[in-house]
Parts: sequence; C-alpha cells; structure tokens
Amino acid sequence: MLTRNLLLRIRTGVPLAVLAILYIYLAPELLFILIGVVIIITSLWEYGQAMLHKSIPLKPANLYFLSLLFFLSFLLFWKNYTDLGLICFSLTLLMILFFSFFRQSPGSRLLLWYSLPQAWIVFPVILLILLRFSESTASGSSLILFIIVVAAFNDIFAYFGGKRFGKHLLAPVISPKKTIEGSIFGLGGGITAGLVFKQLFLPAFISGWRLVLLIVVITAASQLGDLSESKLKRFCGIKDSSNILPGHGGLLDRIDAYLFAIPVFIGMSYLLDFRLN
Repeated sequence: MLTRNLLLRIRTGVPLAVLAILYIYLAPELLFILIGVVIIITSLWEYGQAMLHKSIPLKPANLYFLSLLFFLSFLLFWKNYTDLGLICFSLTLLMILFFSFFRQSPGSRLLLWYSLPQAWIVFPVILLILLRFSESTASGSSLILFIIVVAAFNDIFAYFGGKRFGKHLLAPVISPKKTIEGSIFGLGGGITAGLVFKQLFLPAFISGWRLVLLIVVITAASQLGDLSESKLKRFCGIKDSSNILPGHGGLLDRIDAYLFAIPVFIGMSYLLDFRLN
C-alpha cells in the first residue's frame, strides 16, 4: 500500500521527470545554460542555509560570486576565449583565498567550505553542459538520460528493497535507514535499467563487460553521492536540504546522486576509452 509520503513523492517526481526530459532533449544552448545557473544558485542557497546550522560564517554574496565566476571561466574556455577564461579561473582561486582569510576566522575552515561547492555543485553542472553540447544533440541528451535512468532506478530499487528486506545498516553513522540489502537491490536496479536503456536508445554505445562495469561504477557513485549528502546534512543537523520539493525535500536531496554520477561517467569514458556518441 502506498503511503501518503510516497504518493507525494510520486506527484512531485513525475512532473519533475517530464520537465527534466524536455530540458535535456529540447532546451537550446542558452536556455540550457541559464537553467544550469538556476540549478547552481538554488543548490548554493540550500548549501548556505545548511551551513548556518553549524554557525559557519559563509557570506551568501561571496559564495554566489565565487561559483558564478568559476562557471564563467568555464564558459570562456568553452567558447575559446582562453585568456579571459584563465583570468577568471585564477581570479576565482584568489577570491576563495581572499574571502577565507581576509577579516574572517578561522580561514582554513572557510577555505574548505568555500571550495567544496565548486567541486561538488558547479563542476558537475559544467560537465553536464559539456556532455550535452560536445556531442550531437541526440547522443549527448541520450547519454545524460542514461546516467539519470541508472541513478534513478538505483534509488527506486534501493528504497523498496531496503524497506522490504533491509536488516543490516550500510552506514549507521551517516544514515539510520540505508541498508546493505537496499544497496544491493539498488545495484541490481541500476544494472537492469542501464542495460535496457542502452538496448532501446543507445544501440551503438559500448556493450559487454565495459557496459556492465560502467553501469556498476555509475550506480556506486550514485549511492556514494546520496551518502555524502546525508553526511553533510547530519553534520549540519538537518533532515532535508530545504522543503522546496514536496516529498523530496530540497534540490540537493533530489540531485545528490547525479552530482557524483556525471563526473564519474565522464571519467569512465576516458578510462574505458569509448567515444561519447
């Protein structure tokens, strides 16, 4: 029987999934980038709100400025304005040091918390844009959806598998609900969904042991991304990153798996030596 919370998750999740597919396949370059910026800003807001619970004095203006400057440096590199991109990237690094140590204490602590969202939030969005537009529109979009499907079915199978069969906690210090059994079910769901999606929508993509290895690593990265965000929330003493998505919590709660899965997919493409098309 579906619980009230699960029904709420479905009512929110289904429209989000439809919008995500439309965004991935139909959004032109400028709109795709602008929505990427919205994702970054919303995630940064949630991150900043979480840090307030630990009394970490991150200034929102500084956080947004650093992240958007880092994002701008990527856009400049991407459009072959290499010198300007290098200037913006160097300025990002200098500003991180400046905001961390100038008139604030302790600087080493702030250095970590100003740097973390650049690697955890901004960089995966940058890779998302590269994956979407470095290939043909169809192939780039399908590869993004492939990652999302693997991560999403991992989450779905882990939820129901853990609820039905979960007995042994996976990481009790981080999450009191995630179980080893749920993790195994999630792995099975991710592998199954990835194989089916490849067969239906990516017939020319890699196959055999390389495909299975790729899916296994993406699934593991998705679970690690979920656990990492849970660790951050536990550190900050909060249940959800925000409440903007009924039944899901915040945006970071919804995309935490993808923030790890996308960089891992790109890395595996080089390790396994396959073309992203």
